[in-house]
Amino acid sequence: MQIKAGNNENQMIYKNTLVQEKAVVEGGRRAVKQQKKNVIFAGDLPLHKDSITIRRQEAQRQAMKFVQDAWNSDRKTDQGMDEIRAIQEVYREDARGNKEQANALADKREELREQYGVDPESQEQKDLELLMREASPYADHSFTEEEEARLAELREQTPTEYQERCIALYKDQKIFEHRAKQAENYSGYLQSSLTDIKIERQKFHKMADAQNNAKKVMEQASKDIQGMLLDEAKDHVDETYEETREEAEEKAEEKEAEEEKIELRKEQKELMEARIDEVREESHKTEEASREQEKDAREEAAFLKDMAEAGMNVAGAGDAVNAEIKDMLNKLKLIEADIKGIEVDEEI
Repeated sequence: MQIKAGNNENQMIYKNTLVQEKAVVEGGRRAVKQQKKNVIFAGDLPLHKDSITIRRQEAQRQAMKFVQDAWNSDRKTDQGMDEIRAIQEVYREDARGNKEQANALADKREELREQYGVDPESQEQKDLELLMREASPYADHSFTEEEEARLAELREQTPTEYQERCIALYKDQKIFEHRAKQAENYSGYLQSSLTDIKIERQKFHKMADAQNNAKKVMEQASKDIQGMLLDEAKDHVDETYEETREEAEEKAEEKEAEEEKIELRKEQKELMEARIDEVREESHKTEEASREQEKDAREEAAFLKDMAEAGMNVAGAGDAVNAEIKDMLNKLKLIEADIKGIEVDEEI
């Protein structure tokens, strides 16, 4: 015998179907997420240098260029100044040599004066000085009226031997003095150039400015790198948070599904217990009715048996009565067998 629970069983079957469908959908979602995790994107592969390393190297190259350019500029300036100093030294040496020659000629004139016994305060010596000034193109030609008058008189006279020799020496002396003066002038000009270069260098401070610029570049690069590290850390935190959130959501969904399963099992258990109680109650009622029927049947069978054994026959119906009694006994036996074979289907 099979007993059905009606609406309760239909509800349980419906909930079972919903849970199974939800489990299939959830399994599909987890499979998709796992597939995404297994996918490798080319952009994530370390195909190029790290961006932080690239930024640092770029800053170092820029800073080095500032210093290198300034160094090259200073180096060229230093080389130019060294060349100027070398030329200046040549002019200085030339000036010294010409001065020595001029001094030697001046000494030679003094020796001639002593040799000729000419007094430094004599008229001959004074006339010689006027004649030497007039004869040399590099001497002072600004004469007074008295000196002009005396030169006019001397032009009409023949100079002495001493005067002639001294005039020749004086001309050469003035040539060497002029050369020495030119060399000193050139040397002085070059010295002014060196001074101007030094002053200009102090104004511009190329190397100091280059070092400051290089320092600023490295400081900015350091700030940029810190920002990049901060962004990377933030992205990592966001990514970790997102992964944690997704895992938490998955766990929450799994927990919810498990709770639904537990609730469903609980409801199934309650339905099962209700069905068992119904079956037991119906079985109990059936057993009581069967026992009552069996009791009545046995009493009737016993009564009919007693009648048969006592030979109680109704006129004209003895064989028929006996056959009916046997048939009732056989039916009673079948009923007893059915009662003993009653089984309650308790499978859910």
